[in-house]
Amino acid sequence: MDVCVPKRTKAGLLVLALLLVWSLLAPPAYARDGTTSQEAPARVFINAKAAIVLDVDSGKTLYAKNADELLYPASTTKLMTAILLVTHLHPDDPVYVSADASRQPRVRLGVKPGTTLTADEALHALLMKSSNDVAYAIAQTVGGSQEGFARMMNLKARLIGCTRTNFVTPNGLHDDTHLSTAHDIALILAEAIKYPQIVAVLQTQSYEVAGKQIRNGNRFAYLKDPTFGEVIGGKTGYTSKAMYCLAFAVRQHGRVRVSVVLGAPRKSFMYRETRRLLEFAMDNRQVQLV
Repeated sequence: MDVCVPKRTKAGLLVLALLLVWSLLAPPAYARDGTTSQEAPARVFINAKAAIVLDVDSGKTLYAKNADELLYPASTTKLMTAILLVTHLHPDDPVYVSADASRQPRVRLGVKPGTTLTADEALHALLMKSSNDVAYAIAQTVGGSQEGFARMMNLKARLIGCTRTNFVTPNGLHDDTHLSTAHDIALILAEAIKYPQIVAVLQTQSYEVAGKQIRNGNRFAYLKDPTFGEVIGGKTGYTSKAMYCLAFAVRQHGRVRVSVVLGAPRKSFMYRETRRLLEFAMDNRQVQLV
């Protein structure tokens, strides 16, 4: 027996079918916070030329903007200098400051040519005050010359997985061919914090070297109970061409995360954007950097 379906009911079924097809094919609607009903990542603007947050334990990149773009790394370079210092000298070994080292551009520790520091003193001056003269002295002591030390830096960079880095100076002072990437600097910091001696210095706020009282130039070293995890430490950098750079490591939920920003136009942006990136990681936010 045939069932007669009213025309009005047939029309209603057709409308429902069309609405179902449209809902499957239409693009998702965006909410005010930039997310969608399908949880698409919110787009977040970053002033820095390049940025990355790396989960060190897994090797996974959590957030990235131009992370493989070649840029000037400024004094974040000194993280590699520190690695070679602690792996080639004992803390009490001498580091000789030559006339060439003492003439390096500021920032300097400012000791006279012929001064001898211990390797531990040199490490503090290198990472806390970002002393260019001490970085050069380390290069001459460990590598015999700046050129020899640069070869050691580049070899170590390759061994830890850096594929685009080319170091020329031990201090990050400008050279057109002294280049790295946010991703490579993240790998270098991840390597540096494997050494307790380096971590201890990164967390030191004040220290005396050769009769000079120095303070840590990284303002994040003074944070108490930060919103983005337990501070491990990091290194700032600046030149007029590199602009403001910061590589920083924290521990979040038992995991080590490293943030790097390169080429921030202002110092305040460098710190603010590092904080934001690490807070995103702390909260497991889904964001896309632009």
